[in-house]
Amino acid sequence: MILGGLAVFGRLPGVPEAFNPLDRPVFWEFASELAVIIALFGTGLRLDRIADFAKWSPVIRLLLIAMPLCILAVAFGGMLIGMTLAGAVLLSAVLVPTDPVLAADVQVGPPLEGGEHPVRFALTTEAGLNDGLAFPFVYLDIFLVAATGTAEEWLWKWFGLYVIYKIVIGTLAGFVAG
Repeated sequence: MILGGLAVFGRLPGVPEAFNPLDRPVFWEFASELAVIIALFGTGLRLDRIADFAKWSPVIRLLLIAMPLCILAVAFGGMLIGMTLAGAVLLSAVLVPTDPVLAADVQVGPPLEGGEHPVRFALTTEAGLNDGLAFPFVYLDIFLVAATGTAEEWLWKWFGLYVIYKIVIGTLAGFVAG
């Protein structure tokens, strides 16, 4: 689809030029956020019973233990092959989250189907939630690239604002909206 769009915008006469992300960053930021929200919302709609807290134990372990360890492993591997710290952190933030659209084949069935298998439930919820937990590492990468002064000056700002505050507010907003 992307290559087809590029071919249409670049080759067919009379088709207007694509919006340049450098000229219109707000449009592209909004479009990318909307695409993520739609994909995650669609994943969330597939879950029938979210109140069974026993089902959430594997999800919590996947999000709070496995995902940070995978981020560290990918970042370390990136640095081993010669990447900068910022490049390795960005690589790990992009590669580690499970894509909810691509993981659809192993997720739960359509909404209101019932009988969700615990493994499928864990994969579906983890795929839907880990994108939000990967964003702080993208912001960490931005802080690493733009860092001036000591790490102590910006590390607490990143951790407090992008890790704690935004995750808590995002969780509360999702709970209220749900």
